[in-house]
Amino acid sequence: MTKVCVVGAGTMGSGIAQAVAQSGCDVAMLDVKQDVLDRGLGGINGSLGRMVKKGTIQQADADRILARVKATTDMRKAAEDADYVIEAVFERADVKQPVLRQLDEICPERTILASNTSSIPISLLSSATKRPDRFIGMHFFNPVAMMRLIEVVKSLLTSDETVRVSVEFGKSLGKEPVVVKDSPGFVANRIINAAGNEALRILQENLADAEDIDKICKLAFNWPIGPFEMIDLAGADVVLDMADSIYQQTGWERYKAAPILRRVVESGYVGRKAGKGIYNLFPKG
Repeated sequence: MTKVCVVGAGTMGSGIAQAVAQSGCDVAMLDVKQDVLDRGLGGINGSLGRMVKKGTIQQADADRILARVKATTDMRKAAEDADYVIEAVFERADVKQPVLRQLDEICPERTILASNTSSIPISLLSSATKRPDRFIGMHFFNPVAMMRLIEVVKSLLTSDETVRVSVEFGKSLGKEPVVVKDSPGFVANRIINAAGNEALRILQENLADAEDIDKICKLAFNWPIGPFEMIDLAGADVVLDMADSIYQQTGWERYKAAPILRRVVESGYVGRKAGKGIYNLFPKG
C-alpha cells in the first residue's frame, strides 16, 4: 500500500492513522475541523512519546512516524491519489453516507473505500457509492494501538479481491484480521452490546453498584475491563447509537437500549472524552 487516507481525526481516526504510519506508509489524516486535527496529532504524538518512554521505539523512530501523518482539511488533496481510504467519522449512517459519496467522486477507480463503522451494515453504506465491489468494513477496536483485532466485513457485493487486499493490509499494520459477513453489529459488538445492556439493566434495578458490577465481570470472566469502563472508553453516546442501530434493523429486544443509558447520555456523562462517566453519575455506596 503506497498511500492511505483516513477520514476523521477523532479517537479512532487518529489511532488508525498512527497504525498506518507505524507500518511505514504515508497517511493523509482528514477532518473538516482544524482543532480536531490538532487534537488528533497531539494524541498520536502523546502515544508515540509513551512508546519512547517505555523503550518500545527510539525518539528518531517516533519522529519519522509522526512525519508520515499529513493532516489536512482538504478532502481532494487527501484522497485524490489514495490507494486505500478508511472512513472513521461519527457513527451514524446519515453522517457517513454523504462523506462516502464525496470520496467516491474524488478517488480513482482503483481505490478501495473502507468504513470503520462498528455496527452499520456495509451494504447500506456502500449504497452511497458507485463501487460496492470495492467497498468493505474495516472495524478497528479502541485503543487502536493496543487492540490487535480488525473485523473485515464483507457485504454481498464486496469482491474477493477487495477482501484479499484488505486482509493483507490489516496484517501489514500488525493486526489480526478476521473476515465476517455483513449484519447489524457484525460479531464483536453483537456480543458485547448484549452484555453491556444487561449490565445497565442490573444497575437500573439497583442490584449492585456500577463499580462492583465491573469488578464481578473482571474477576468472573477474566475481562481486562468491565462493561461500564468499556462504555466510558467508547463513549456512552456511541454505545447508545450502536444499540439503537442494531435494534432498529433487527427488532431484537435484547438490543433495545436500557433506559438508563439514554439518561446517562442526556446528562452528558458520556465517559472519558467528557471527563465524567458512569462511575461519577452513580458513585459507589
